[in-house]
Amino acid sequence: MPVSATTGPGSRYIVRAAGDDGALARFLDSIGADPALHVLETIGPAAAPHTLVVEADPAAIDQLRQRTLNQLMIEPDRPLSLF
Repeated sequence: MPVSATTGPGSRYIVRAAGDDGALARFLDSIGADPALHVLETIGPAAAPHTLVVEADPAAIDQLRQRTLNQLMIEPDRPLSLF
């Protein structure tokens, strides 16, 4: 079965704080310790980004969701469309 852009290895995900902006800062500080997660882009002020674009495989994202339950919102990065 072909790997889709939102479910395959090296998929891109949008990560935001689910209310506590400190949760995203703590995640960003700790991401270097996890070789399965790679920050591709930070969005927002350099000192306090509000959104990250992360590349990871689905298993790593599932583990991240479990570790950060109710702290981070994680969703697949999909192309924008006007229609």
